[in-house]
Amino acid sequence: MSARCLFNYALFFICIPFLTIPTVFASEVHTSRILSHDIEIELYPKEHKLNAKDRIQVQCADSEKISFFINDSFDVLSVSTPDRKLDFNAKNRMSWDINSDRSQSFGDVQYVEVILPHDLMQLTTIALDVVYEGLILSKPSSIKEEDVGETVGIVDERGVYLSPACFWYPDVPDSLSTFKAKVITPNGYEAVTQGKLVNKDIVKDKLYTTWEEKNVSEGCHLIAGKYMVKDIKVNGVNIYTYFFPAEQGLSEIYLGAARRYLEMYQRLLGEYPYDKFAVVENFFQTGYGMPSFTLLGNYVIKLPFIVETSLGHEILHNWWGNSVFVDEREGNWCEGLTTYMADYYYKELSDKTSAQDYRRDICGKYTNYVTEKNDFPLNSFVGRRDQVTQSVGYGKTAMVFHMLRKIVGDDLFFKSLRKFYKEKIWQSAGWTDIKNVFESECNMNLSWFFGQWINRTGAPFIDFGGVNMRQVDDGWLTELEIIQTYPKVQREIDSPYRFHLPIILELQNECDYKIVEVNESSNVVSFKSKSKPASITLDPEYDVFRRLHIEEVPPSIDSVLGDSKGIIVYPTECESSSVAAYKKFAEFLADGKKIIKADKEVTETDIAEKSLFVLGGVLENKLTKKFIRILPENLIIKENEFTVNEVKYSKKSNILLIVFRNPENKLKNSALFLSLGTDNIVDTGYKIKHYGKYSYLVFDGSKNIDKGVFKVVYNPLKRYFSE
Repeated sequence: MSARCLFNYALFFICIPFLTIPTVFASEVHTSRILSHDIEIELYPKEHKLNAKDRIQVQCADSEKISFFINDSFDVLSVSTPDRKLDFNAKNRMSWDINSDRSQSFGDVQYVEVILPHDLMQLTTIALDVVYEGLILSKPSSIKEEDVGETVGIVDERGVYLSPACFWYPDVPDSLSTFKAKVITPNGYEAVTQGKLVNKDIVKDKLYTTWEEKNVSEGCHLIAGKYMVKDIKVNGVNIYTYFFPAEQGLSEIYLGAARRYLEMYQRLLGEYPYDKFAVVENFFQTGYGMPSFTLLGNYVIKLPFIVETSLGHEILHNWWGNSVFVDEREGNWCEGLTTYMADYYYKELSDKTSAQDYRRDICGKYTNYVTEKNDFPLNSFVGRRDQVTQSVGYGKTAMVFHMLRKIVGDDLFFKSLRKFYKEKIWQSAGWTDIKNVFESECNMNLSWFFGQWINRTGAPFIDFGGVNMRQVDDGWLTELEIIQTYPKVQREIDSPYRFHLPIILELQNECDYKIVEVNESSNVVSFKSKSKPASITLDPEYDVFRRLHIEEVPPSIDSVLGDSKGIIVYPTECESSSVAAYKKFAEFLADGKKIIKADKEVTETDIAEKSLFVLGGVLENKLTKKFIRILPENLIIKENEFTVNEVKYSKKSNILLIVFRNPENKLKNSALFLSLGTDNIVDTGYKIKHYGKYSYLVFDGSKNIDKGVFKVVYNPLKRYFSE
């Protein structure tokens, strides 16, 4: 996800991966593993400096050397055991990797080799004291725009953010370690990391804060800032807010919400794995989940949906991802499971329609963005980079868990997840572990299910074949053919999907709900009913992960942006400043992948065959004049104003985005974006990718003031029977 302004759109929260050096580098550190860290670190925010000593317990196996990584800007002052100093060699990345073809950037690290005396070589574990100091001078690219893993380390007067990715302590890839951290800060700063608050003392002008987590984790984040701290204790769990003074009014809201989420997930999954949960405010814009706390940007924290959805998502990550770790050799399952049990589950608790719409939106986003060329199996998903990886890794995974729940039932679904959590806590787990638990608990063979949904790319597309209804002696017989098409990427082994398809037969006074198993390209099924059917609908509530017909999905921003062959059309009949702003916005939308054309360059063939994203008003873009004639009745566009839902907008700061079916090609959608002034075109335009499911948006400056989704008027998977 590229960094854009966070105001007024849904921030996608992530569970931060801990190591940025791939496991292929593990051979460089022999067989060493760090079992525990006991860190004493002093932070100097004004000088962007830190100094530290980390006592590490290292597991080794009859080796002459112990090796680890640490930030390349640090000076390693000494390495010693409790009774002697040891020789070591520190190599920066250029010296130890200069001939490697691994050119991808994994951060600025140095590689330290510690030479072991002969009497230490025979030990299975060794305690080493590593003393180091250094500067961290990096800064976020913006304190207002979204930062997703771009900033890995900051020591600054505004705040401190140290992630495992900046190697602020000695580390070895793939280590699962315990952490204790004694943090020394100037008085006025508060420091927080994972685990339990052990001690906090003020000595002269310094604050000494000690945190300890006795269970293992994949890494450690350290945060410090000029916070005010509030806390409550619920069933033995300490809940904190670390907020800047300006946001203290939100503390009670967050404390109460965190309490509700913790109680809910303990009922669903089992005991919360940590002694505390903290909501920590950041001075730049993040939405990160770490073991036992979450880090929210100071703009993000004020958005109302954060408490309603995102906070619960981050709390749930303490079960999935932070205490049951992801074995990435089999793909990242935890983001999709967390999405299903948080973002989706809250819709389900709210009402049936909201849950159904969420499932439809998942399938719709996949349909819009994912093609046979960019698709990948879930066992290859590591993390989200763009709309494609989000659609597969989060959306498809969530739907896989939904379909699994439909097969086994609610009781066995949650019982299996509780068992999975209990058996795999503080360990790495993969899809195989999930399969094994569900098979054991549900007494089912689910190899076919996990094999096709985890190891294969793609999704089925379903449609009607022939449909026939006739009267028989004891009522009515309805016969239909269900056609399934599917990607044949590996033609010699790919076969039709196997899935359970819900069908509703609407009768005169009731509805008959059926579930049939579909496992062929052509499936013929029949139903008997006492009364004459009025209609039949396939998958009416979007319970199957599948590619959708375009008519099933309302015209949406995603449907236009997801078309890789779409054209972005900028205006030429306006002032030069407006042309420049629209062209800059067009480049952002194209993202180096789509074609950009001036309105005068667009051909009739383009209009008939392509999805168009048209920029500019009635007097600015010639295509706008063409399209305003076919807009919905509740939307009127004139020279210096527009009307949406009977509300007229005429301020220079007003902006409209509307998506509609292409009148020349009903299989394509087009979008129209116009601004009544020039000033907000770029800043507001940068936000629209985060409103992907919507059909129209209205802005006043950078603030969204109206949005909506058009109703679906025709469902191709519903057939009516004539009288």
